[in-house]
Amino acid sequence: MDRKTYRSRNRNSQIHQTLMKQDRIFNTLLLMLLPSLVISFAANSIILASLTVISIFQINRTAAKTFFRKYLYFNFFFLAVLLGLFLDVLSGTDFDSRQVIKRAAFILMPFIILHAKKHYQRMALQVFVYFLSFMSFILILLGFVRSVINKNKILYGNWDSKTTEAFYTQDMLINWGELSYKRLFLFLDMHPSYYALFSAKAILILLFTTYIRIKKPIKWILVTLHAIMIILLSSKAGLASLFIILIPAFFLNKKVKYKLMGTVVIMTLIISMVSVPSTQLRLKRAYASLTSENTELQSSSSSERMTLWRSVKDFSAKELLTGVGIQSSRSKIHLLTGIDKNMHNQYLQVLVNSGVAGCILLISFLLLPLAYNRGFFTKMFIAVLLLNLMMENMLDRAWGVVFVSFFYGLLIFGYLNFSNEKSLKM
Repeated sequence: MDRKTYRSRNRNSQIHQTLMKQDRIFNTLLLMLLPSLVISFAANSIILASLTVISIFQINRTAAKTFFRKYLYFNFFFLAVLLGLFLDVLSGTDFDSRQVIKRAAFILMPFIILHAKKHYQRMALQVFVYFLSFMSFILILLGFVRSVINKNKILYGNWDSKTTEAFYTQDMLINWGELSYKRLFLFLDMHPSYYALFSAKAILILLFTTYIRIKKPIKWILVTLHAIMIILLSSKAGLASLFIILIPAFFLNKKVKYKLMGTVVIMTLIISMVSVPSTQLRLKRAYASLTSENTELQSSSSSERMTLWRSVKDFSAKELLTGVGIQSSRSKIHLLTGIDKNMHNQYLQVLVNSGVAGCILLISFLLLPLAYNRGFFTKMFIAVLLLNLMMENMLDRAWGVVFVSFFYGLLIFGYLNFSNEKSLKM
């Protein structure tokens, strides 16, 4: 072997080792992507950026044409955001680059999913479900311990207000305030509605895919654990998601025994919802907001939502047709309602931001996975997401952006086959 050949082989060997090392780093970071979303925004951003750097320069040229066509469709919602920013600029408002940065996952995630091997895509689902199950168990356990220690005490947490003081001081065996959404995330910067969405999706993966291969009793223990977490969080969209998931899970099965089991499960779910003080109080306030003509008298998130949603009628037909821009709509809503918050409804928010064109782009994006993956899991995933978007601007915050872009990336660009899944893995 001459010296030139030796150097060439040595150089090729070094390149191969470098690529192998990059793959190991990429696979590890991919498995950490969703867990980091629960723990830290900063860590999640670093992981997302690192995965992108590794993957974007290794895109397969033979798949480039198909990829970039899908990529354009995948960014329909991002185009709606750009439309809203463009309208802001036209109205004389400065371009808000933060609106682009916090939705960067829509731009980057397809490259990551395309580069990820099928085995690690499957492992990412498994790690997500197991990690979230562990987190939920720890949060509930710590909450229960604090509920015993802090009996009959009024304690404030990340998401507290005066609305729950009524049941904090009631003479009960434990302090249910410690097990409410206001105190469960005492050590985490996490919004209850987003965690409830994560838990609902974990249940979907457990019930409607074969990618979590565990014994049935353990599977149902995990499903129960996530259901309990959703009930304690008192997220109205999360609670509704449980019904959307569990009713088809049992009642689409032709066997009578599963329908009887489903009846018992649904009744147990309802009883649990009205028995947990924090959830009971949230549901009562939501009902009062819906039935009361004077929503200003109701100090609850439901009454705020109703006020925000009703403000849409104060926009002119032209404004709703074309949109008024992201910052301009926020200012006008604040002026109309006195509430300095977003619409808490993704559809209405996009309507006032980007007009009818923006809504068409949003709906097209949300239904896009059905063009590539029409399995039962895909339909259920979209149904639960559509419901949650009615109650929160899930696609305007990092929790929702990264989470939705990851799963939509799997359904559109991924290698896992969700189309042949049965309706329920009992």
